[in-house]
Amino acid sequence: MNVFIIEDEYWALLELQTLLISYQLHHNIYFFDNGEDALDKLSEITPDLVITDITMPGIDGLQLVEQIKQFDHRIECVLLTVHDTFEYAKKGIQLGVAEYILKPIKKKALFNTIDQMLEKIRQNKQLEAEKQHWSISKLLFQSIKQNNNNVESFDNQPFLFVYILLGNWKAPVSQINDMETEEINDLFRADKQCWFLSIDEQRKVLLIPSENNLYMETTAINELYQYVKRFGQVHICTCIKSDQTSLHEVYQAVEKRMNKEKLFGESTFLNHYHQQHEKDIQSLWDTVRIMERKLRTYQFALIPEQIKKLIDKIQQKKIPQKQLFRFLADMYYAIIYKLQQSTSNVVNIDNIDEYFDQLDALVFYDQLENWLVDLMNHISRELSHKEIAPKHLIPKVKEWVEEAYSNNITFQQFAEEHHVSLSYLSREFKEQTNMTFSEYLTNVRIKKAKELFDSGVKKTVEVGALVGYNDPKHFRSVFKKITGKTPKSYREQ
Repeated sequence: MNVFIIEDEYWALLELQTLLISYQLHHNIYFFDNGEDALDKLSEITPDLVITDITMPGIDGLQLVEQIKQFDHRIECVLLTVHDTFEYAKKGIQLGVAEYILKPIKKKALFNTIDQMLEKIRQNKQLEAEKQHWSISKLLFQSIKQNNNNVESFDNQPFLFVYILLGNWKAPVSQINDMETEEINDLFRADKQCWFLSIDEQRKVLLIPSENNLYMETTAINELYQYVKRFGQVHICTCIKSDQTSLHEVYQAVEKRMNKEKLFGESTFLNHYHQQHEKDIQSLWDTVRIMERKLRTYQFALIPEQIKKLIDKIQQKKIPQKQLFRFLADMYYAIIYKLQQSTSNVVNIDNIDEYFDQLDALVFYDQLENWLVDLMNHISRELSHKEIAPKHLIPKVKEWVEEAYSNNITFQQFAEEHHVSLSYLSREFKEQTNMTFSEYLTNVRIKKAKELFDSGVKKTVEVGALVGYNDPKHFRSVFKKITGKTPKSYREQ
């Protein structure tokens, strides 16, 4: 906060400067030896607290308080005085003086008074900010219908309007909530107050008083964009709000533009000069057709590879999110239509709307890749396995082992669930993998065990249990047979 200290006596002022050194770590303290200089400083800096001596040549303390209160009645004032009389108190009360400090000054009394005043100012500022934010938030969501001069006056001001979206519309975020309005004011080096409003966890609005200085505004927003990006993926859209346009109209226009043009998977910066246009995505359908063919021929284990290729293409093209999500919906319905046309299977995912609702919570491409894998797995589960030849089930066996290796699984389980001959399936598995099922399962388990050791898990018993071996002795024997090392020597190496 800004604090003015006015004391005309040299040694008394020097004493105050010494006493208040600790406050200068967190507040801006300005010292004056006369009232005239303090009043002149008002044109540059508005104080939150003024502490002034009463008896001074020229403008005395009461005259100074009177003029300061006329400048801004919210400024809190404290008098330093040796005159503990009713008349001074009566005049001070009329002027709005909040407190007195008697001379000679006692350090404890001075600190207590200043602490109490600063806390009172902080609470008043917080209450005023909450009222302002509430009023401004109402302006964003509705046009002015009531006759409210203060609200209408604010709505008629020109602003640099900054819409900030963190991650995605429903993405879980919280880091940027640490950024305070004071920090933004410092960022813009603005003498005028900025308003930083939280619409919800993801959406923020920043209002900066506009001075029609395009260079300043462009530079300031670039600084803001670089600053906010440190909190994570962020999307910013700016607009100049004129005094002829309501906040409600600007908010609707900016949110509509953000919805249309924001990118997926990386930060976006939209201003009056920069627009995101829809991209040519025809080449993506080549990969989709391959995925549909893999589903149709029950080659489910090969689909994640095609999904990865699709994600790579999407990432290279930098597709606006709205266009991307529309493509994903078209892709789903195209695949379902083709499957129903070319097979006797009826694929019907009842909760498909829930799948697509998840998209607005995704932020990164790896999350989108996982979402697509999950969707395709869902489709594959819907397809009937009765028509699948054993040779097409082998990728499914491998996928099953990767998921269930830590459990007590047998090849007989898989054969019964998929209504195929165990001997036939075993021969096909050996032919495609050059291993028996038991050998393949063992290799997967030991691979996972090595990964656990590599990640820092130290107890052999714990690792063995996590990969499906409840007998530590048996686990050590199998581990050494596959790797050539005991678990202990592998871990130490």
